[in-house]
Amino acid sequence: MKSARTKCRDVVRRGSALIVALWMILLLSMLIASFAFDMHVEADITSYYRKRVKSQFIAQSGLELSKLILAKLQDVAEDDVGVDELEDQLLTAAYNLSRGVAIRDMTREIGEGTLRLTIEPEEGRRNVNQLSDRDWEEILDQANIPETLWAELIDCFMDWTDGDDLRRLHGAESDDPFYQRRGYEVKNAPVDTVDELLLIKGFDEEILYGSPRDTPPEHAMRGIAYWLTAWSHGKVNINTASREVLLTLPDIDEWIVDEILELRLGEDGEPGTRDDGFDSIEEALGLIPALQPHRDRITVSDVHYLRITSIGEVDNVQNVVWGVMRVEGAELVPVYWREEPL
Repeated sequence: MKSARTKCRDVVRRGSALIVALWMILLLSMLIASFAFDMHVEADITSYYRKRVKSQFIAQSGLELSKLILAKLQDVAEDDVGVDELEDQLLTAAYNLSRGVAIRDMTREIGEGTLRLTIEPEEGRRNVNQLSDRDWEEILDQANIPETLWAELIDCFMDWTDGDDLRRLHGAESDDPFYQRRGYEVKNAPVDTVDELLLIKGFDEEILYGSPRDTPPEHAMRGIAYWLTAWSHGKVNINTASREVLLTLPDIDEWIVDEILELRLGEDGEPGTRDDGFDSIEEALGLIPALQPHRDRITVSDVHYLRITSIGEVDNVQNVVWGVMRVEGAELVPVYWREEPL
């Protein structure tokens, strides 16, 4: 018969074994949970990567769709009969594009995802290399940039793009400490891209791309980069320019801009239809006589460069491909290209 001491030792041993077993179960549970978590994370990463790759290819397909629309330019006519809905959509897009009217948010389902395509004549923006001092003042005013900065911004831009080393009153040439600290000289030539403005004294990301979202509205800068280009021929296409761009034309009143925006939608007042846009400058001037003083600054159908923005989306994972293309007949020649997650 076991003594009380022996029984006590057995109880202790069994209790220790139970504790060890519980610890082992806990460790195994943690290990299994860790494996399960890793597998879940890896599955999510794999799924996200798969969706991202698919959205990239869908976004890239927007360029091919743009080429198809451009190829349709020779087939467009006022009345197309016997065509299906998709063909009619492409022909309408080509017809409007031939008249300088932008194609915005054309949507197509592709496999598991969605393509959203926008094609805008680059002439709908102001050519930064052809802006006068007065043009700059209108642009900076529209962008809500403090007037105290205007003189420096304008003079520094002009010093950067002119062909000499003569310094404007508020400008800066290569001997300015701003450029010497950064180790580069003033270009003394037109800018090649709007992003190049960031190299010029006085310009920063807030001026170019706008203030942070939490900035009070009365102090928020709107971002001038969205209204500028380095690739148009200079005249502003009133069939596609935004309200903000139209308002940067000197001496143009808001009511004139409102008239342009209303009348260019055609009789149905709906965008993306065959009656969009003005057929000619003469038609626009006939409908809006107050545009006459701006005749030499506007156009309606010149399409030399296109800005193509293609967004691919698969299950809320988006990628954007955008670039500026030079139009050469039925061909698109890239002059600027970017691909990035959205």
